[in-house]
Amino acid sequence: MSSSGGMSVTPLPDAPQRAIRHTRRGDEKSEQIRATATELFLRRGYDGVSVDEIVRTVGGSKTNVYNHFRNKEGLFIAIVKALCEDLLVSFVTIDVSNLSVEEGLRSLALALLDILLQDRHLAFQRLIVAESARFPALGRAWFESGPETSRSIIAQFVEKQQRAGRLRRSDPHQSATLFHDMITFDLLHRAMMGDKPTDDEIRHRIGMAIDTFLHGFARTEAPFLDPQTPPGPWDSRR
Repeated sequence: MSSSGGMSVTPLPDAPQRAIRHTRRGDEKSEQIRATATELFLRRGYDGVSVDEIVRTVGGSKTNVYNHFRNKEGLFIAIVKALCEDLLVSFVTIDVSNLSVEEGLRSLALALLDILLQDRHLAFQRLIVAESARFPALGRAWFESGPETSRSIIAQFVEKQQRAGRLRRSDPHQSATLFHDMITFDLLHRAMMGDKPTDDEIRHRIGMAIDTFLHGFARTEAPFLDPQTPPGPWDSRR
């Protein structure tokens, strides 16, 4: 590449000069870089880690990082996607196909919260909160690989129950999002502040969320209304 005056211009260090050819050795080096950088980012945050330090720990040169990930931000985004996949691997493979609506939702909720309340995930979540405003692509990668993935697993279960006639028809993804957020939002944020919920608190919250969900989406008409209770001003029984 040259400038208009004919002088040679050195490419920026975060711009790869050629497409990397995938080899087993290259893939192994890429994984070493990602694994090492993951632990460093989780402990120190984005600004607390330099490419130089990653290279010193892994060995090799900066070229390895630039060829595989383009730059530090590219490495960071790749780590976010990989961490989401690693954390959710047991959740995406859970089998609730033969369970009732209530027990299926309970199993999904317990499995998800077991993941989200781990110390490793809490450190990851804090990292995302700290850096996503500065790196919008990071926030999008986390949202698609994390919450959207877990909501989609719940949505698949909800849709199956709808087809079986056990839940009334609704948008399964929106319904799953409501249930997902009922079980995760408060407990996760408490844990991020250092106030981890007890097992009893977790089970109680899940039970309340299931009860609320089924009362809102069960096929029977208003099962939560006691027929002996006088109707309120917005009650359809009036």
